[in-house]
Parts: sequence; structure tokens; C-alpha cells
Amino acid sequence: PATPDSSSSGSPPRAPGPAALRAEILLERPGDADLHAAAHTLLVRDPKARRRHLPGALRAFAAGDPRLPVELLAEVFPSHQEPVLAALRARLARPGDGGGAVLRALAGLDTPALALHVAGLVREYIDAHPDDGTHAAEYVDLRLEHGPAARALLLPLVTGLLRDRPAPPPVRAALAAVLAGPGSADSRPLRAELLEVLLEFEQTTGRDPDVLEALLRAAARGSERRPEIRTRALVHRTGMLLVRTPEGAARFDRGLVECARDVPGFAALVTRWLADAPEEWAAVVGPSARRTVEALETSRPSMPMPMQAAGREHGSLRPA
Repeated sequence: PATPDSSSSGSPPRAPGPAALRAEILLERPGDADLHAAAHTLLVRDPKARRRHLPGALRAFAAGDPRLPVELLAEVFPSHQEPVLAALRARLARPGDGGGAVLRALAGLDTPALALHVAGLVREYIDAHPDDGTHAAEYVDLRLEHGPAARALLLPLVTGLLRDRPAPPPVRAALAAVLAGPGSADSRPLRAELLEVLLEFEQTTGRDPDVLEALLRAAARGSERRPEIRTRALVHRTGMLLVRTPEGAARFDRGLVECARDVPGFAALVTRWLADAPEEWAAVVGPSARRTVEALETSRPSMPMPMQAAGREHGSLRPA
């Protein structure tokens, strides 16, 4: 049977073993600060020493010590939920990008009790770092690779970031790039489901060109690993959402040309789509952008093609 945690019993803690004694001595030496995280880890994992040393370990973690692992907090979370959550919140609220490592570690954990609180922690990180969507999106990306089991956690998290209290555009743009990515076979159904939630939000409420441009570029980058029919549908739908405004139409043309220039094989895809359904694509791709994409496809690789200005000569073909 497991040794009970002395911090949760009424009996006084037993004397720590030799390794714990050495760790306690290290903590008393300021000159050995580089070893304090290892000492904290050993002492927190020792049920005889945990009650005395967990508060200090949590303070060091909250202050940003990168050598104290999130996994350690997960181990003691079932019996110390409130102090562990407080330390995680404090660490994620700190300025800088140190919270990214914490989110990455949380994405790899499957501790059931802690998983119930992770969505709230991600939301708090976004509130503290509204211009940083990269790390929150990376968390979503990593959890998606857990397959269908991730749905129970990610669906409320992502829908909350889009519908309940919409996240700022930088966060939504980073999410768009993740959800539109091809991912693994296990993650694709949930990616597609969450991507539809994002598209619906941008169609009716968000309407942010940065988010839609991120979708376009992600569609192009993943085109080699995604069925062509899905890439075509995503590019066309993104274009239809962007061309609702002159600025969005210009950004779609510019982004399409840049992706055709920079993403191997994408120019060939777009050229084929334009040839197969010219009237359908005339509503989203301007003539200048079309000519540039076609020239990129036919030009030799050794002859880089300068990007032309994307003119807007459609007139009534643009949807209102």
C-alpha cells in the first residue's frame, strides 16, 4: 500500500531519510541555488517531508523557476488542489513567454483531477497575455494529438474562446492555423469539428481579416498532407469570407499569391481550380492575382516571379 501523505494526517511527520536531509541542507545554501529545484523535487516526493517543503517548492515554481517540473505539481495535486492551482495561476500570469512551457507540460498530462481545471488555466493565460496566441494554440495542437479522448476537454475550451467570451484576434488567428493544419489521422476529425466552430464565428461575429488570412496560409501549408478537395473547400470558403470587404479581398489575393510562390505545389493546385471552375473562383480571386499565380506555375524555379499588385477588377462579382 502507498505511504500516506503526512500532510493529510493528524500524526506528526516522521523523520526524513538521509537523501531528504541532504536536500534540506542544500536548500539552506544560497550558493547552491542551481540545485534547489532538484532538492525541492526530492522533498516534495518524500511523504515524510512534503508538508514542510511543498509551500517553498510552490513559491519557487510560481516565481518562474523553470527547473521545477509541472509533473511534480500534478503528482501532489489530488491532495493539495488549491495551493497547486494558485501556483499554476501565478506562473501563467507572469510576463514573458515562460508560461508556454507550462502549457506544453499541461498538454502532455492526463491527470483526471487536474484536467478539469486546465481549460480555466488556459483561459487565464490568454487573459493575462492577450497578444500571445501562440502558446495557447500550441496547447490545443498538442492536446488534439491525443485523439478523440481530447474532445471532452477541447470542445468546451475552444467554443468558450469563440462564443462565450471571444478571445482577441491574435489568439483566434493562432487557433485558426492549428485547427486548419492537417495533423495526424487521430486528430483530424476533432480538428475539423473545431475548425467549423471557428469558421462559423468568423462568418457571423468575428470577421477579422488576420484570422482569415491565417486560415488561408494554414490551408496552403498543409495542402500536401490534406485531401485536395478539403484544401480547395477551405481556401474557397476563406476567400468568400474575406472578400466581403475591399481590404479583405486585397488580402486574400495577396495571401494567395504569396502562398503560391512559397508553398511547393500550391500554385499548381490553384491553377487547376481556376481552370476547372473559372466562374466560381472569379468571385474570390482578382484577375491580377490569377495571372500572377498562373505565371508562377508556368515559370521555371530558377526564375523567381515578382508578386504583382492584386487589383480589384471584379465589380459586381464580389459578394456584398
